[in-house]
Amino acid sequence: MSNQQAPDNGRPETFMQSASPIDRQVTIRTACRATVLCGLALLAAATCRPAAAQDDPAADMAAHPVRPPTVIWCSVPQGGALYVSDVTRLGTGSFMAARAYSGRFGRTVNARYGLHLGLEGNYCHQSAKRSTAAVARATQISRMAAQNVAIVSVGVF
Repeated sequence: MSNQQAPDNGRPETFMQSASPIDRQVTIRTACRATVLCGLALLAAATCRPAAAQDDPAADMAAHPVRPPTVIWCSVPQGGALYVSDVTRLGTGSFMAARAYSGRFGRTVNARYGLHLGLEGNYCHQSAKRSTAAVARATQISRMAAQNVAIVSVGVF
């Protein structure tokens, strides 16, 4: 009787010893992928939680009040002229709304007068009241007119 045992092809180490190098690589890759996928599944299960009533975005928005409407006007001195818009009211006083209006002003001046203003520039001035904005606009126009700068009204766009 010999002390040799019959090969057990059901055990992975026996299979790896008898398999070709290509089969070993495929088996190792499959095992690595399975391990990574199991790890990702466990991570997702540990970090994800079901939605609850406190996750309501409307409740979060209620904590941050909407800014009241604001009055805005835009101007840019360029090439011996002051391009200035009329005073207009924005529906919200948010920073993003003012920057969007400023970009619109830049595009309008570029298209109408052939300038090359940067569209990300801040050309607009905000005020809470129309009278305050009108006084500030008139002051800037009179200051620039005193320096013999041409005043170009862009209007409301």
